[in-house]
Amino acid sequence: MRFRFRRRPIAIALLSAILLACAAARPLTGKQHRWWAGFGPVLPHDSFPADCQLCHVGGDWNKLKSDFKFNHLANTGFALNGAHEQAQCLRCHNDRGPVAIFHSQGCTGCHEDYHYGDLDKDCTRCHTEQTWRPVGQIALHDRTRFPLLGAHTLVACYRCHPGARVGNFIPVDTECVTCHVDDRNNTTNPPHIPLGFVDNCHECHVPTAWVPAVN
Repeated sequence: MRFRFRRRPIAIALLSAILLACAAARPLTGKQHRWWAGFGPVLPHDSFPADCQLCHVGGDWNKLKSDFKFNHLANTGFALNGAHEQAQCLRCHNDRGPVAIFHSQGCTGCHEDYHYGDLDKDCTRCHTEQTWRPVGQIALHDRTRFPLLGAHTLVACYRCHPGARVGNFIPVDTECVTCHVDDRNNTTNPPHIPLGFVDNCHECHVPTAWVPAVN
């Protein structure tokens, strides 16, 4: 059915109201609807104190008071430590569903697994709540089939694990020539290839440095 706007002022008013409602509900312009772009609607406040000024700044309800404090451990049983203490409330409390569902999945409930499931699910082996930068990698590597010794402790991970920059740490071959084949082929004093020095690098070299060699 097509509206005849000249004869139906009620239809015009109705259409205008619908358009206005749609515009107001857009995430970028709908702050009055308690919507933050990128996060979704805030957690319902049904059980919160009626005095909004306990937490919010008047005139801009999307901004909390500078002296706002909330004891997350005492009120929820979950302590916010390190970087989690600085996270915006809406990063966890939004329209994605109850927080308990994601918390039950561990770290990957909120943080994408950049290791594609290839590493241990216990993220705390390499990461802390202070920062996502890995810690204690040398000690962890000592538990593998190739402990890092000497100069190897200073080598960037991606030099051996090409996918390390994107979180891919698939195991690689531990033979010396796997990483040092160009060093072997280009050595002229003495010329390794003509003399048949193609493997067993440990007979002359130690991990501290390739030069000088040790007899």
